[in-house]
Amino acid sequence: MKIVGIIVAVVVLLIVGLIIASKRIVKNAKKSQLEMEAANPLPKEKQHLLAYGANIALYRSESPRILPVKVDHETLKEGLSSYWDVSNPEEAVETLEWLLMEGHRARYDELFMALKAGQTFTEEEVGKSQKCYESAQEVMMKQLSFAKSDYDRVDTIAAWDFDRAVNIARWSYIVGYLTEEQAWGYIARAADAGSHFFQSWNDYFISFAFGRAIAYEGDIYDIIWSGKELLKEDGSIWNEFSINRSAVQKV
Repeated sequence: MKIVGIIVAVVVLLIVGLIIASKRIVKNAKKSQLEMEAANPLPKEKQHLLAYGANIALYRSESPRILPVKVDHETLKEGLSSYWDVSNPEEAVETLEWLLMEGHRARYDELFMALKAGQTFTEEEVGKSQKCYESAQEVMMKQLSFAKSDYDRVDTIAAWDFDRAVNIARWSYIVGYLTEEQAWGYIARAADAGSHFFQSWNDYFISFAFGRAIAYEGDIYDIIWSGKELLKEDGSIWNEFSINRSAVQKV
């Protein structure tokens, strides 16, 4: 019994240590974000535009309120090339136009609506999309307290495209593929589209999460924490600005 007690005590100490270390990492990350925001301030209207790219920004531990990122330019260039086939200004523009005008929603919205309607598919037909969709539903219900009625309002995965467009524009500007004016033009187009498509940030997150699940065939466990921060924390960018760009900003 003594040995069991010692093992339990060690496990408890390890868990407590991990929790403390995790909190310290989060605290340091937020401190770094605040320092970068203070060094690269943007007017509120531009921060509002960047809110439509906040999912990926926070997933990458970056501030959703400024253009600069912590990652060095060469790493960004490598990422744009490897994951997006973007290696020059022409490819950046082509990718951004595709995301804004077509994106994955053109291919997957029909599947999304079929899954919402209760249709079932084999893995040979849709890969892991159905399994990931069902998992995403469950995770959002448990972690964000969403109900079926919240899902019923969303009929597109367009936020998956718009959020990525904001960040591709941001990165393309940083590495020199776009001018700052061009980058803000694409970011504004993504924000305008997001404001038109969705009635709330809840809807925007649901659309983004289902897009990741269906089109990317990925679970959403690694983005759920950013959803919690954006939707639940008082000081988050989503709780400062309305999804409706024509609405009066929150004070």
